[in-house]
Amino acid sequence: MASDVVDPALARHVACIDAYTRGIGLQQIAPDERALRRELADFVLARTPAILPGWIRDIGPALAIPESDWPGLLADQEAAVARWARHIADPADVDTYLFLRSHARHGIIAQFPASRFIASQMRLVQLLTDELRRVHAHDLPRYGRLAALLLEELHVRVLHITDFFVEGREAVLGEQEASYRRAIDHAPAGILRTDSIDGRVLDANTVAERLLHMPRAELIGRRFTDLLPPAERAAGEALRQEAVARGTARRDDLHLLVPGGERVPVYVSAGAIDYGNRHWVLLICIDMSEQRRLEAQLVQSEKMAAIGQLAAGIAHELRNPLAIVMNVLYDLRARVDANDRDVSDDLRIAEEEIGRAQAIIKNLLEFSRESGAELERLDLNDLVRRTLQLLEQYLESSGVAVSAELGDVPACVANDNALRQILLNLVTNAVQAMPRGGRLAIRTARSVPDRVRLEVQDTGVGIPQAHLKDIFNPFFTTKAPGQGTGLGLFVVHAILQRYGGDVGVTSELGVGTTFTIELPCPCHSDLPAGST
Repeated sequence: MASDVVDPALARHVACIDAYTRGIGLQQIAPDERALRRELADFVLARTPAILPGWIRDIGPALAIPESDWPGLLADQEAAVARWARHIADPADVDTYLFLRSHARHGIIAQFPASRFIASQMRLVQLLTDELRRVHAHDLPRYGRLAALLLEELHVRVLHITDFFVEGREAVLGEQEASYRRAIDHAPAGILRTDSIDGRVLDANTVAERLLHMPRAELIGRRFTDLLPPAERAAGEALRQEAVARGTARRDDLHLLVPGGERVPVYVSAGAIDYGNRHWVLLICIDMSEQRRLEAQLVQSEKMAAIGQLAAGIAHELRNPLAIVMNVLYDLRARVDANDRDVSDDLRIAEEEIGRAQAIIKNLLEFSRESGAELERLDLNDLVRRTLQLLEQYLESSGVAVSAELGDVPACVANDNALRQILLNLVTNAVQAMPRGGRLAIRTARSVPDRVRLEVQDTGVGIPQAHLKDIFNPFFTTKAPGQGTGLGLFVVHAILQRYGGDVGVTSELGVGTTFTIELPCPCHSDLPAGST
């Protein structure tokens, strides 16, 4: 095989070995001494078959090669000697080194130390040298030249074998390191390798980069404690010191501090690693955000269950007093002058509101029993007008100007009292978002053919984008302590889900917020079974 068809890496390797073996005088016989080289190559090819059985008997036991492997080894060695002989005859033929490089990395000889393979080659050359001396005993100068060339070729071969073994081991280590890096980078946790003395980060995986919102290049060189909030740095350093002293340590009360001030709760497991004279502490940081969120949801669910039981009890207690008040109103209506319009209107409003309160109590009790409230056809525009009339004084005193843009919408399917509760919650929230007054716009319109839309838009302070995803969660509120329970929008969302509706929100700080509600409308279809 000519060097011009060899891959560039092998060609450079062969040229390098050839240059420094000639440079330091290991090669005394020039490559162009064709006749001498051809003679030695023919000798090696002719004499090797007879030599190999004795060679395997020598190296087999000494190198602990099982006897069952001897036949295969003999066949491989005979082929290897044939390739080597071709190289001796023509140094440009480097087929022998192509095979050596491949097997030193991935073949059978890669499984053993290089010294074992080199020893076997040295013994083979020794046997060939003895055979040269026996054949050319009558012509010692001839023997000397052939033996010198054979020894030079052995020297060059040993150098190639040594380099191939080193390169093979380096390649294996490189592959192992790459595999280790892939495994570390794809581990389901952030991993930081830190110096055991000063705690500086030496390496970080991609999960750690995502957790801390920083690339690996920026993390390297920082102290681990600098990645924690100031109040937790002493605890973080104590964790590292415990790992150094005891081998392992762990904590579940630390947070990683990311740019912008966000704190990520983490469970940190630390382990001390010693490699030669290098000493590290490996910190495995598991993001606990989702677990903490689920724990919080569980706590809130327990709160909701308790509040539901409490509310049901209160609702039961309120029914009787309201019934008594309603009876008193009936008596008053019978006794007062029916021609006094103001008194009659006041009694009517009081009766309507007590009726609404009784309906709310009924719905609350049904909700606690997980039963469905009655559905009915509702005139959405009429409901908006009645609700705004009820809130007229409240809106005026709050400095809120109201505009109602009521479109031509069909009847929707819902519960009158529940939908009024939704509108009351949204209007109340809008007014509270405009402490210095503002404008409130309520719009109704047809959405898609089987749905109607209700929009409540204010010009208030707005909701931060980071909070929009949480506003329908129970107990979530951006109001000051004592000004909100965080249940209003949760109730809105729960009611709409119950009636097959949807609610969406858009907001911009300092500009205002728009809640968009969509409700099913029956159009010409029948109402669901059980509805009025």
